[in-house]
Amino acid sequence: MCGRFTQQLTEGEMHDLYDVTQPALPLDLPPRYNGAPTQNFAACRLDETGRRVVTRLRWGLVPFWAKDVGMGARLINARAETVGDKPAYREAFRVRRCLVPANGWFEWQRAGRGKQPWFVALADGSPVSFAALWERWDKAGDGLETFTIITTEACESLTDIHHRQPAIIHTDHVADWLDPASRPEQLLDLVRKPCAGPFEKRPVSTRVNSVANNDATILTPARLRRTSEPGLFDR
Repeated sequence: MCGRFTQQLTEGEMHDLYDVTQPALPLDLPPRYNGAPTQNFAACRLDETGRRVVTRLRWGLVPFWAKDVGMGARLINARAETVGDKPAYREAFRVRRCLVPANGWFEWQRAGRGKQPWFVALADGSPVSFAALWERWDKAGDGLETFTIITTEACESLTDIHHRQPAIIHTDHVADWLDPASRPEQLLDLVRKPCAGPFEKRPVSTRVNSVANNDATILTPARLRRTSEPGLFDR
C-alpha cells in the first residue's frame, strides 16, 4: 500500500512535468516531507475544457454517493486488480483519473518485534507520477474534491520491503492516462505492471511514524539495528 509520500515540487516544476501551459490559481500548498491521508496535495487532471491543470485535492477518496466524508479515511488506496469493478472506484476509473506527482514514498518493513520505515524514490532523483482517481462530493455544499492512489504488486527489487507499491505512470503515458477516451483494457495495463525503477531504498528514522514530523530530516538515512534489540530502530 501507499500510506505516506513526499511532494516537494514547486508549482513551476509540476507545470513543466505535465506541460501545463495555462496555470490555474496558486495552490498555496506547503512542501510535504511526510504527507499523510486527509491532507491536501497537488494533482494533475483535465478540466471541463480538456485542458491539463494542476489543482489541489484531499487524500482519501469520498465517492459522490457517500453519506459523509468519513469514508475517505478508508479509501486512500485502490488496488489495480479491482479498480475497474469496485463500486467505490469504478465510475472515477472510467471518467475521473488524475496524476499525483511525488518525490518518493514510504513503506514499513516487518522486522522482529517492529517495523522499519524505508523511503523509496527513483535512483536518479526524478519525480514520479502516481496513478490516481478523483471525486467531487457536494452533499455538504462545499464541493470537496478528493483522490485515491492506485497500488499494484511490487516489482522484484522492492518485494523485500513490501508486497505492494504505487502504480506509476511513465511520462510517455500521461496523455493516455488522462484521456477520457482511453480504453479500460489499456488503462488497466498501465497500472497493473509495476514500475521497476531503478529505485533507491533507504532506511529512515521512526520519526516518520508521526504525522506531526514534517521536515527534511525525515529523509535522512538511519542506521539499521539488529531486530533483536528492544529499541529496534533509531528514532
